[in-house]
Amino acid sequence: MKKKYYSIPVIGFCLLLIATGCDFQIGNWARAKYERTVQKQAPLASGSTVVAQTSSGSITITGADVADCNVVAEIRVRALTEEDARETAEQVEIILEQVGNTLTVKAKKPHKKLKRSISISYDITVPKQTNVECASSYGPIKLGGINGHAKGKTSSGSISAENIQGSAHLDTSYGSVTCRNITGDNIKVKSSSGAITAENIRGSADMDTSYGSITCEDISGGDLKLRTSSGKIKLSKASCGDFDLHTSYGSIRAEELTGKVLKLHSGSGSIDVTQASADSADISTSYGRITCRQLTTADLTAKSGSGDINIACSDSTSPEINANVVTSYGSVDFEAPPDFAGSVDMATSYGSISTDLPITISGQISKKKLAGTIGQGNGKLYLKTSSGSIKIRWPDKPEVN
Repeated sequence: MKKKYYSIPVIGFCLLLIATGCDFQIGNWARAKYERTVQKQAPLASGSTVVAQTSSGSITITGADVADCNVVAEIRVRALTEEDARETAEQVEIILEQVGNTLTVKAKKPHKKLKRSISISYDITVPKQTNVECASSYGPIKLGGINGHAKGKTSSGSISAENIQGSAHLDTSYGSVTCRNITGDNIKVKSSSGAITAENIRGSADMDTSYGSITCEDISGGDLKLRTSSGKIKLSKASCGDFDLHTSYGSIRAEELTGKVLKLHSGSGSIDVTQASADSADISTSYGRITCRQLTTADLTAKSGSGDINIACSDSTSPEINANVVTSYGSVDFEAPPDFAGSVDMATSYGSISTDLPITISGQISKKKLAGTIGQGNGKLYLKTSSGSIKIRWPDKPEVN
């Protein structure tokens, strides 16, 4: 018997059709198409919850100055014949079901047949003071103008949320997520495969993508957690409690940050920080350089498995900073805060050591190791590299006339 072999793309496509519930058969496609629009309306009290779900199609929910829930449903049917497509579309019933303070928008469909597909997209307008919950198996979601809790989930499609006053939970398996002007106690954004973009966010936020970049600007009001397994992270103009930024494969770029704890980690990528202030800063990368400019902190840890480290403290940094800066392969350039006072410990296995600051040496003098003190204080500088040069610089000061 001759064996049959099936390619991975064909098998994957077959599994996709099964998962979607589409009534197609390979080799016998439904070519006829029929579209039908249905409008529904129901009174909706302020503070109610609207729930909408579709297996295939988009969902748009917009808050406005209205007293009703207005639904426009676009029904699209594909079948072998135009007559079958039209008859199937006419059998689809859009239902608005009210139970307590919850209004559910749903569709009653005819029994499934082979070689046929049904797609239903919703465009819903609700009072601004409404909680919304929506889900689509295959289709984008768009939410806007909502003064309430917002939940949106799609298995395959992008999500957009704008002008939300309340907690927001946005989740897509395959697609990007865009958030703007959201204020809430609990903001969660997740994509299994897609980029995340957030702007003007107020409140604690947790954003996670497995494959995609994360770009955030103008974030404040709570802790911020950004994670991606593979992608870049860019964060600017943020004032938060604790910062936790993590990427397994990608670079991190951060600027104009203010917070209590600053934690940045890249498994493989450079880290670039400009104008950041935090009580403590923990910055690390397994493979990549670290560059910090205008950094204000009292407790600094900066580590690279392979890459140069360049740190420039701001004039506001405590003269008694505790800094631990280590790289395995690369140079260390450290610009100390003005009037630094404390102990200094520098060591390199292969490279040179130099300092612009007058150090009182303690112990043996060596080209590879230098330990001593600068002034009278409790500051600590520990700078080390296995292969590379080390230099401590003094910040430029304006001349006094």
